[in-house]
Order: sequence, then C-alpha cells, then structure tokens
Amino acid sequence: MKRLTVMKIGLLMVLLGALVFSLSCAKRSLIMEESERRGKPGEEIIVQRSDPRAPKWVFDEEFQVKKQKKEKLVIVLSDIQHKERRAAERIAEGELRKRVAEGIKTLVTSQFQEALAGTDTTYSEAFQSYVATVADNVPVVGLIVTDTYWEKIQKFKTRKNFEYFYRIVKRAQMPYENYVKSRDKAWSDVLQNIQNEEERAELQKLIADMKRGDEA
Repeated sequence: MKRLTVMKIGLLMVLLGALVFSLSCAKRSLIMEESERRGKPGEEIIVQRSDPRAPKWVFDEEFQVKKQKKEKLVIVLSDIQHKERRAAERIAEGELRKRVAEGIKTLVTSQFQEALAGTDTTYSEAFQSYVATVADNVPVVGLIVTDTYWEKIQKFKTRKNFEYFYRIVKRAQMPYENYVKSRDKAWSDVLQNIQNEEERAELQKLIADMKRGDEA
C-alpha cells in the first residue's frame, strides 16, 4: 500500500513538473511573439492578402467609363475597412451600387453640360430641373462584381498592443449600353411632360448631341 502511495506521489510530481515546464515555455513563446510584433502607434502591417501584390485595378478611379475589348463599360470600385471580413464583403457590395448610382448622376449632368456648351442655349432653371429628374431616375441595370481583393491588416495601438481589421476592395461593371437605354428612357419621360414646344425642341437637340457623344 505504501509503495502504491509513493508511486502515485511520484507520478503526480512528474505531471506537475511537466505542466510547469510547458507553461514556462508558453510564457517565453508569448514574450517572443510580443517582442516581434512591436511597432509604432498607428503603424499598419499587411499580414495576409488575397494576392501577392495589390492588383493595378485597386488604384483606379472609383467611377469610370472605358472600353475593354471593344465594349464600352461603366466600372466602379468600393474600398471598405471592417473588423470582420464577412461584414466588409457585404458592405463593399452595397457600396458598389451606391457608388455607381452617384456616378451616374454626375455622368448625366456632365454629359448634358457638354452638349449645352456647343450651343447658344442657356442653362435655365427648367433645364436644371430636367437634368435632376433624369439623374434621379436612371436605374442601375446589369451591374456585376468582377474582382475582389482583400487584406488582413495589423494596426498598432501602442508599441505592444494591436488589433486586426480587413480591407476589402471590389470592382464591378455594367454595359454602358444599359446606362444609355435607361438614361434615354428617362429623358423621353421628361420630354413628354414639357408643355413649352420651343423648350422641348431645344432639349431634343441637346439629347441628340448627347447620343452622338455616346459613340466616342
């Protein structure tokens, strides 16, 4: 019986020793990890990414119209940061639709002003209201997400303390033709409601000039 008790005590001592040793190693490992991760407050380090390098398209403008393989496209980007990757993905996709809608409003206005610049017609309050109506009524049709790039970033709060967050960049495109069809439909609706024939005729000429610009 005594021999059995001694064996139990010996086994217990061995287990305690192993536990102390493992905790000691873990503590030393943790200290080394902290020392390796020290940085300046505000410093950001990319610790993981979807591509070896950020693709060139990540640095493009948020909204642009360009030709790719002979097809004219509306291209839009969203760049989002969030602590959770899935949340960042959802927000980025929502931002794409928001950005393209905002870009379309700007595009409608700039195209009208370009058409107006080559005429003697003044930019009246009536025309301003027509442009605003069209800009608000051009739906986003056929927008497709084509590319996604993400980074996991370590940001230092102090020399030792840091947090992780994700950066998600998404690119989407829609055929420029879809925009043109929606825009022309909106202009057609506006023309039908104009009572002043002279004003309607002037606006029709400007719309024709805009359509010629679509071919560029």
